[in-house]
Amino acid sequence: MAGLAALLAALATPLSTGAAPDPVRAAGSLVRGPLRVAGDVTGGVGLCLASGVALVSDGVSFIDANRVTRPLLRGVFSRGGYYAALGISHASTGMLELLRGEDIERLPEHRATYLQAAPGYGRWTTFATGLSALYLGVGDGLATLPLVVLYAIGAEGWATRLEQSRDEQRTRALGPLTPEPPSDAGSKPGHRAHAK
Repeated sequence: MAGLAALLAALATPLSTGAAPDPVRAAGSLVRGPLRVAGDVTGGVGLCLASGVALVSDGVSFIDANRVTRPLLRGVFSRGGYYAALGISHASTGMLELLRGEDIERLPEHRATYLQAAPGYGRWTTFATGLSALYLGVGDGLATLPLVVLYAIGAEGWATRLEQSRDEQRTRALGPLTPEPPSDAGSKPGHRAHAK
């Protein structure tokens, strides 16, 4: 909706005399838009699926990892489910970051969420993040054509504002991008801004 509103407002507003069409950025938006949508959908579906697999594994853990069965079964079935959920989460969010071309700070999810957390812990958060990613995909899809048109007609200001609104929506849905590591010579060797 925001994309459509920006497009209509830009078309209704006379362009400044210095504005010139930017076919390179228009083409970039045309390519980037579908990739972002594909990443959002892949990540969203994957996170929802991972939360479901983990929740089923939580139920199984009451059978194969309770006080009585743990010495014998050692939670072999539920632990396998947790590893599967972790793999789904990491693969899908890895694709999300790859297709979006962004390194998101809180992705991939931490191993402890699946392998060490108490049953039920974090499942809703994972599922909600998946839904947010899917919602983000809808917005990115709706913004693609307006961005292409805005850059093509030279309405750079409107296009920039629309890009910023998509970045803000991404931050609300998935979190901020990983900070760049300091480039000064005084930084410690091996220092990373965020250890995943």
